Amino acid sequence: MKSLLFISTSSLAANPRLVKEFEALKTDFTCHVLCFKHQDWTLSLSEVIKARNPEVCFIEIERKTSVIQTVVSKLAHKFAILCNKYIQENFKICAFANNDKALQLWFATKALQKQSNYNKVIAHNLGAFYAAVKISAKKDIGLQLDIEDYYPGEALYFNKKLEVRNRMQLMSQSFLKADTITYASVGIELECKKHFKVGLNTAQRTIINAFNAEDFVEPKENPSGKIKCVWFSQHIGPNRGLEQVFDAAKTLGHIEFHMIGNPNQDFLNTVDLSTNVTLHDIMKQDVLHEFLSRMDVGLALENVSADLNRDICLTNKFLAYAQAGLYILATPTFGQNQFIESLTYETGLIMKKALAKSLQQLEKNKLSTSAKRNRWQNAKVFSWENEQIKLKELMS
Repeated sequence: MKSLLFISTSSLAANPRLVKEFEALKTDFTCHVLCFKHQDWTLSLSEVIKARNPEVCFIEIERKTSVIQTVVSKLAHKFAILCNKYIQENFKICAFANNDKALQLWFATKALQKQSNYNKVIAHNLGAFYAAVKISAKKDIGLQLDIEDYYPGEALYFNKKLEVRNRMQLMSQSFLKADTITYASVGIELECKKHFKVGLNTAQRTIINAFNAEDFVEPKENPSGKIKCVWFSQHIGPNRGLEQVFDAAKTLGHIEFHMIGNPNQDFLNTVDLSTNVTLHDIMKQDVLHEFLSRMDVGLALENVSADLNRDICLTNKFLAYAQAGLYILATPTFGQNQFIESLTYETGLIMKKALAKSLQQLEKNKLSTSAKRNRWQNAKVFSWENEQIKLKELMS
């Protein structure tokens, strides 16, 4: 059986696309997953993922216990940023300046290559590119890049004068060495094709980050008669378009607003929460999907001005709303607009007005149980059961 090495700078629970991919491929390939173990909200959820995949080999780096390597990697990161002012096209300098986990992943990858022979390495985020490219070249094995986000278009947190250039360099050089590239949305694929060249035989495919259809139960009746709106993400915090939810809640007391995620208390202290806003702790995926079946409207709110990636990506929450059968109210991003227009049935609308106004003008028949069940049924066409077929075809 052929062997695959997945590499990620995230923990398992923080990278659901990675999990879906190795779960789809584990019956046909021996899967090894190199990632990080974080002592945060992802810890218990990652343990659940590991428990349900005993046939997968997980190699988790815990930075607090790998003290020497962690310190060396962080120092390399700071040194690379200093050198970056004078050396701006070197692959190693760009990689280490971009992410303080890049060197640590390369340390782990070098150790792994002595123990196992892999047939392909799959990099699952930009910080993993360096280790993946190096092992691919050293062992002469296939290189697959999964582009879940358009990294040069994401927000900058440090090294702001040079970081966009670093990301462009990392992607440009890695794309030329990859034999397979997958994209999480049409918008991300189109943007990458504007900027990066690939080899003549490089296979490219958009594989959206959908969930399994079986994860979503048939939508339930709403006995209360109240419209139930829902929004979820990893964090309830700023720069996520949530201010308009709080504003709408003040004027629409007959509508319930449910928000799911880890609360940023500093942010919440700045807003006035109405009694019809309910905050929920982050939920396990199966619990979340069952909860969505009892909702009516999914709020796909994005701060379009935040960064380019937000405009062209297709978020997990948007897809979950669609697969649960909810009627989606979405801000006008390229990714959301393109996807809604690509469907042969009505799943929601791109808002041209404020959220409160859009909710006031929402036709009640769109929220009927039969309408929700029709959307839930139609969404099976882009479920992960179908999307993963594209991935398996690329791997064959």
